[in-house]
Amino acid sequence: MPDQSSPVLLRHSSRITPIRKKGASHDPYLPSLDSREIWVLRDDELGGFWGTKFRKYVSIREHCKIENITHIVCTGGINSNNLAAAAILCTEAGISVTAFAVEDHADASGPVTGNRMLLRTALPPERLILVPRSEKDSIEERMHALAAQNAAQGTRSLILLEGGGCHAAVPGCLTLADDIMRPRLEWIDKKLPDHIFIDSGTAVSAASLAAGLLQRGADQRTKLHIVQMAGFEEQVKHAFSQWVTPVTKVTWDQVNHFARVYRPLSPRSYGATSAELFEFIRYMARTHGLLVDPIYSGKLFARAFDLITGQNLRGRILVVHTGGISGLMGFTVDSK
Repeated sequence: MPDQSSPVLLRHSSRITPIRKKGASHDPYLPSLDSREIWVLRDDELGGFWGTKFRKYVSIREHCKIENITHIVCTGGINSNNLAAAAILCTEAGISVTAFAVEDHADASGPVTGNRMLLRTALPPERLILVPRSEKDSIEERMHALAAQNAAQGTRSLILLEGGGCHAAVPGCLTLADDIMRPRLEWIDKKLPDHIFIDSGTAVSAASLAAGLLQRGADQRTKLHIVQMAGFEEQVKHAFSQWVTPVTKVTWDQVNHFARVYRPLSPRSYGATSAELFEFIRYMARTHGLLVDPIYSGKLFARAFDLITGQNLRGRILVVHTGGISGLMGFTVDSK
């Protein structure tokens, strides 16, 4: 396990940019900024398409190097940002990847776009194993069987569950807290954000951020708002118990006084989209110059703006743009 202070992990940092009104007399989503500062941490600029997952895979790749692991066995949906990131970033490091990808209803007949296209491009057919959704419960057993088969042939494998879940991912995810807390020229008063927003799927990154903020002595006034796309608070608790607590010794009970979990606005179902959501995505691109996707970051910003207004949040507000823009490329929408 790489040390969390390793220069290999900490050299990756993201810039922050302010959200401004761009001269508009009325903004349909944001209140008057008055005493509010709204900033975006641009993790979407890290590592190509991969955003915050780049932090995760820098850590995983370093662990594989130290432990002489040459093969990754991973799983997720066929449209998963994480599977595409694993295929590209691990191959770059000389680590072979086998992905057990859960098919969706459109995979057989729909156009091969977005992450499906990237995954099929990055992996040869024999290492992209398509699994019908009805057989999803068998995947973990099949992953362990493949790892055992590799071991019998002298190849060490690392198993990554959905979202890249493994202990080796946590040190890289912790660097997000370092990045937020490091001195910023834009923040000459050196004051930390009063509110931080981050999206969450399997919650490995969000839980690591909460643990990292606690370990690094973040200001007690700082509140972390986690917009959980699948499941709810139980998913964040699971990420702590399964991955984050064994590495950091920080538990959910130690952070829940400053970390809150929310569901996205409608549509709330994971993966569901709507015309209103795509209108918001156009607004973000045209008003703020930010590309967001309809699965994670689009719903994050919509919920963040809703909470900023509805709860009248004040002070310095930071929204973590975690990336995943390749997910946007898998959709076809009417142009407006």
